[in-house]
Amino acid sequence: MTRKKAHIISHSHWDREWFLPLESLRFKLVTLMDEVEGLLDMEAGFNHFHMDGQMIMLEDYLAVKPAKREKMKQLVADGKLRIGPWYMLQDAFLTSGEANIRNLQYGLEMAKEFGHVEKIGYFPDTFGLYGQVPQLMSQAGFDTVVFGRGVNPTGFNNQVFDSAFASKYSEMFWESPDGSKVLGILLANWYSNGNEIPVEKEAAKVFWDKKLADVERFASTDEWLFMNGCDHQPVQTDLAEALEVAKELYPDVDFIHSHFERYQDAVKQSLEPEKLQTVYGELTSQQSDGWSTLANTASSRIYLKQANEKMERLLERLAEPISVMASDAGVPYPHEYLAFAWKLLMENQIHDSITACSLDEVHREMEVRFEKVEQVTMSLISNAARKLTEQITIAETGIPITIFHAGGVEIAKTIEIELETDEIHFSEMHFEQIPDELAKLPAQTFRLETSEGVEIPVVVEPLGIHFNYDLPERKFRDSYFARKYKLTFIVENLPAVGYETLYAHAISEVEPEVEPSSALTMENRFLKVEVAANGTYTLFDKMSGIEARGLGAYEDVGDIGNEYMFKEAGDKLRVDTLQSKPEMSVLREDKLGKTIIIRHEIEIPESASAAAFAEEKRRLVWHPERQSPRSEKRIILKVATELTLNKHDKQLAVRVKIVNNADDHRFRVLFPTGVTCETHQAGSVFEVTTRPNKQAKEWTNPTSDNRKQAFVTSGNVLIATHGLPEYEVSENGDKLELTLLRAVSEIGDWGDFPAYEAECHREITADFYVFLTDGSKAINSELPAEVNALLAPVYAMQHKPSNKAKTLPENQNFAKWKAANGLVFSTFKLAKDNKRIVRFYLTATEPTILQTIHAWGKSTILEEVSAGQEKTFTVRPNEIITLKGV
Repeated sequence: MTRKKAHIISHSHWDREWFLPLESLRFKLVTLMDEVEGLLDMEAGFNHFHMDGQMIMLEDYLAVKPAKREKMKQLVADGKLRIGPWYMLQDAFLTSGEANIRNLQYGLEMAKEFGHVEKIGYFPDTFGLYGQVPQLMSQAGFDTVVFGRGVNPTGFNNQVFDSAFASKYSEMFWESPDGSKVLGILLANWYSNGNEIPVEKEAAKVFWDKKLADVERFASTDEWLFMNGCDHQPVQTDLAEALEVAKELYPDVDFIHSHFERYQDAVKQSLEPEKLQTVYGELTSQQSDGWSTLANTASSRIYLKQANEKMERLLERLAEPISVMASDAGVPYPHEYLAFAWKLLMENQIHDSITACSLDEVHREMEVRFEKVEQVTMSLISNAARKLTEQITIAETGIPITIFHAGGVEIAKTIEIELETDEIHFSEMHFEQIPDELAKLPAQTFRLETSEGVEIPVVVEPLGIHFNYDLPERKFRDSYFARKYKLTFIVENLPAVGYETLYAHAISEVEPEVEPSSALTMENRFLKVEVAANGTYTLFDKMSGIEARGLGAYEDVGDIGNEYMFKEAGDKLRVDTLQSKPEMSVLREDKLGKTIIIRHEIEIPESASAAAFAEEKRRLVWHPERQSPRSEKRIILKVATELTLNKHDKQLAVRVKIVNNADDHRFRVLFPTGVTCETHQAGSVFEVTTRPNKQAKEWTNPTSDNRKQAFVTSGNVLIATHGLPEYEVSENGDKLELTLLRAVSEIGDWGDFPAYEAECHREITADFYVFLTDGSKAINSELPAEVNALLAPVYAMQHKPSNKAKTLPENQNFAKWKAANGLVFSTFKLAKDNKRIVRFYLTATEPTILQTIHAWGKSTILEEVSAGQEKTFTVRPNEIITLKGV
């Protein structure tokens, strides 16, 4: 009979900001690290400390004590301080696939600088895991993943729920949709099951009798894991003594102060694979009671989700691709600055930050960080675009405008740019005289043409005379006044990854304003839209013949939950707009298309019942058991909806502006899907996942909210969104609900933590698109790739005079590949060695061929080429394929 081995791993799960703000917790972190250093240096029997799998923890410490850097390197090199692999512990579903890869890349890079990486996929407290984790880990060379949630659900206050639907063992195999498989180790008794080990013998006996039995219950081997730490837990300074006591009390058990690599190796050596079950795809506690999934963090402080998605797309679809394009023109690729921008963004993607389940102070600081990320990213974009436009060969007449796009497929896009003309610089005239001089110029408008001379319809709006300035490379700033115009136009076939140059020609004929019609209908060659008296709309797809009626009603419901979970108010009072009579009119109608605006004024309760709800929160009543009704006092919620259909749109664009002045409620937009179905599909991290509409029999939560990334489709309706990750599909699939706002008042975990700014008293603007399709066929169609391109931002730049040599073509497409339906573009960047990287993932159920013009090497996500050079690649279903230039 083999001896039992108790692997005790010292750690502190470090939520960088949560129930205290960053700097308050950093103070505690510095104290922790100083004590850890002393123990690792001086305390016999205290051999290792696990740094929670995230390098930002060490970075935060060294920001205060930079002189400790070499000491930390020594501890890592000696195998005592266990670091990596992540830069930070992210939320899995609220961060993009590329953000997850950058997180791993930067974390590994930093850990290697310190000498050693703890090579284990570590997800101790991630609020559910996407299905492609095993594939990503396998490509990175990891074969073991440790996680705390998803299979055996762990809820509030570190409670562990026993259930028949948990894995029989804490060890299991986990398989991605592409077939990649890793060993999964579930923290079945949580990451605190070896915390605060007693030294006194009687207490130690009670402690270990329980803890050993708890672990034995789930372990499939005699290698047992005990996590000696918890959230922000001070290091146990008498651990060595406590383990000596344990050895004396339990002579048949080997107590080892261990680390994860040693533990995983021991488990793998003693594993009996035939005993283990295999779990497949995403792990979201699907077979639980549904009350502790933490899924509703997807709608807490929705404005943070919107800002995060915007920054991800700016980095992935503009900053990195335009920087690659500029490198062709001799501009150095900004590796360091892109890493700086990504890391700054990642500070907001930590699992207690982007989920918005922290204090108000935390999330205020996040908004400032997002602003900083945008400043950095836009500087990178504008600099690269400027360097490119200076070298593009241009026609002798007209004002050149270059449009940059990297959505992965050719697409029609509506573009807006503010154009300047008739600049008069302060060096040419006294600045007080310039505005009057410009005012004397005759009115003008513009004709827009492609580089081939094909005219493009354009709508021109004069913006008046404005001050501006240039910042020359070798001179002092150059101030001027100019006439400014907003040009709006549609480019039909923007390059998949590249740029196109157009020319604006000033003309004196000012077009008369067109009086918009009053008809509440819109139509182009693809779609017809009709708006009903209650503000809902009917879509008819002319290509497929599919029609969907009654789309876009709103529903407001009371929410007495918290930042983690939604709980409907006890009176079940819901307010919808199906019987409303909103004010409606045509906002604009021009040569490009039409916009209809719908203004609702919805009478809703101002909050939950103040006294009842305050008492439930004071008593820490668990959210499923709360019963407070909604207030009897009413307020008016103003909601403005803009429906836009332009000439080349295959989808209806919807913008909703909500001026929220109510508390304790959730606001959704509703879409009847037109058919009943058992499953639906949603965009996730490097996949389109198929989910059942009906929950497991163990599910008792009345709601079945889910998280998505780019889109969700059920029946005949597909909704693509900017930063609106929460949705719900009815049990029979005939209704899809999209959350636009959730207003709550507390964190809601292990204590009374008010978070009043989570009530979101601000204007929320939500943007989404409505497609009609056969949702069951989405994964094998062009839709995932088209939605990906639709959501990608474009960047338009007016050329400035330059003396640089014109060596670049007017138009250029860098997408030197051809792929079948279901292959979705993900990134175009440079590796550290300045070789090009392009990545795709396949959503289709059958293999497809990826054909390239130039030879590429097939790479891992870590940009390591494992094979030769090819021009034809067979991509497996659900495979993430990375190609590296040669």
